[in-house]
Amino acid sequence: MQSAGFNPAAPETAGHSHRSNGVRRAPAAILLFFALLTACSHRGWTAIGRGPKAPNFPGNFAWINTPRPLSFKHQLKGQVVLLDFWTYGCINCIHMFPVLDRLQKHFAGRPLVIIGVHSAKFANESLPRNVRAAVMRYKIDHPVVVDEDMQIWNAYGVNSWPTFVVVGAGRHIDGSVAGEVSYRTLKHAISAQLKYDKAHHLLAAKPLVFPKRSREYSATGLAFPGKVLAVGSLKRLFIADTDHNRIIETTLPRHNGVAKLIAIFGNGKKGRIDGAASKSEFNSPQGMALLGHTLYVADTNNHLIRAINLQNGMVKTVLGTGSEVFDFSGGGTGVEQGINSPWALAGDGHTLYIAMAGEHQVWRMNTKTMVASAFAGSGYEGLQNGVGTSSEMAQPSGLALRGHYLYVAEPEASAIARINLANKSVRTIVGQGLFTFGDRDGSLGSALLQHCLGVAAYGQHDLLVADTYNDKLRLINLRTHQVSTFAGTGRPGAGRTGGRVKFAEPGGLSVLGRTIFVADTDNQRIVVINGVTKQWHQLIISGLQVKTPDAVASHVAARLNATSAVAVGLMAGKPANLTAHVMVPSGTHLTVGVPISLRITGKGGKVEYESTVNSDGRPAVNFSLPTGLPVGNSTAEVYYDYCTNGSMGECIPASCAWKIVVRPGAQHHVILKLSKAAFEGLTP
Repeated sequence: MQSAGFNPAAPETAGHSHRSNGVRRAPAAILLFFALLTACSHRGWTAIGRGPKAPNFPGNFAWINTPRPLSFKHQLKGQVVLLDFWTYGCINCIHMFPVLDRLQKHFAGRPLVIIGVHSAKFANESLPRNVRAAVMRYKIDHPVVVDEDMQIWNAYGVNSWPTFVVVGAGRHIDGSVAGEVSYRTLKHAISAQLKYDKAHHLLAAKPLVFPKRSREYSATGLAFPGKVLAVGSLKRLFIADTDHNRIIETTLPRHNGVAKLIAIFGNGKKGRIDGAASKSEFNSPQGMALLGHTLYVADTNNHLIRAINLQNGMVKTVLGTGSEVFDFSGGGTGVEQGINSPWALAGDGHTLYIAMAGEHQVWRMNTKTMVASAFAGSGYEGLQNGVGTSSEMAQPSGLALRGHYLYVAEPEASAIARINLANKSVRTIVGQGLFTFGDRDGSLGSALLQHCLGVAAYGQHDLLVADTYNDKLRLINLRTHQVSTFAGTGRPGAGRTGGRVKFAEPGGLSVLGRTIFVADTDNQRIVVINGVTKQWHQLIISGLQVKTPDAVASHVAARLNATSAVAVGLMAGKPANLTAHVMVPSGTHLTVGVPISLRITGKGGKVEYESTVNSDGRPAVNFSLPTGLPVGNSTAEVYYDYCTNGSMGECIPASCAWKIVVRPGAQHHVILKLSKAAFEGLTP
């Protein structure tokens, strides 16, 4: 992520725009070691520990992944600290997460603390609940502080994402690096700092320990789904279950919103193994495209394109080396040609178009010859019309074919561009620049979007846009040149059945006739909308099991997952309400705005109903059951999480379950409670 004219491996400079020298390769880093630039060598820093004193963190900011706020005066005293200034929509920041994980493992047991300082670019990225969801989505284990109004950013004199600052155990700033930095560079800087601080008796005797947290999980069985693809000819729906590292194939849903699970590609482990569906591995897959009987998948964090043979279920790598590569021309073949963070796909005939988010380009691959090359975008991040690779794009993440045009969603410029497939001319139709965004309907020239990740053809003359950070779907009328709000309120939420649909950072969408499928990413669900009536429902995937939390916190979740029995007399087949009283340990809280989901299963584990609502912080959670419950035995499971330190801090997933016996009667309200005995002795 970088400003207009910057090298794609360099940082984005907030509020600035200037031209680089045109070298199209990834530098190891842009080193900004303050007055100590010459002190860094392969032998270590020869003069460190004398930089300016590190400003402390404001006392009232929200912290994530730590039970209490951190301070240089107290908890961090004697610790070497690596600050990562990031914002969660930035592709260059995302590229650095594996490096930080590797550093954390390498220095385990030593007094090093990695702290993410989330300094938002977009307004939506400044909301603590959204930062928390991003921390969960990207599996960040180190502490993160939400930098309100960029106060920490300004105190440290930072001007680009990402930037890394080393603070010694004596609380002196000893160096900084901006851009996509190599593991070797950061490892060397930290090692030198630890050595210096040890020699000067500044190090604490023990490192700070932050317990790893289990991930959020949902009644839908999905984890932050990024993209969705509906295929009418096959009567199939494909879902990128991104955080579960797998692709899910289902039937198209019936009128009641229930789809049947057909296949799962990927065993859930993060990896790049080819082979049979159950043995294959992906790493945060996103966009998909079907050509013939082959489903192509943008395996984003593996920097690969994978091909799934739907006839035999085999997964095969067809493009990419598995490593992030900055090659702005291409022309190589298959697994010999490196690529960078493919995010979305579109295909026609034997041509596959690839939104290469990491290189700010659109590529084209011939699926017969497997030759792939740049089609549009120079590789510099920007918003500039042109022909082919003379244009500039901004982290393309959504593609849609309509006629002779390819439409591109460019989230970092909050823009939609159109590529003429005949002459490669690129023209922005909505969007005004890297730092111009908002939520405004109107003409193409005046309308504003905010970090839009998806686009799809709709009807005869329209486009639908997943306006991600505005929590909306927007409609672009290509005849009248007007942009309007199609669905969503502009505020994050889940909506209530029978009311207006709400979204939480929708990342992808697919259209089949007038039926719209939305990957409602942060609500961890797929939403199905009737484009004519605007009626909607949450997709239920019959046969898809809910993934349990990982082993780290499973003992906690198991104790919370107590089961009580409830007998109730309902009017069979009539709408009903259900209130579940979930419980949390003393000293913890439900997180306001975070999804809470319900799954009701009947005989043989058949899924009868699913629903997602947003927590208001109260333990009594209300759900509407529009078709009621059938007479007989059912199981209701509610999935949620609780947090320490007010609404943030450390967050732990939990679930409660009830056995419900429905008998003929006149009631219309089910109240579910657990005994307090189930929680005795439980601590956060």
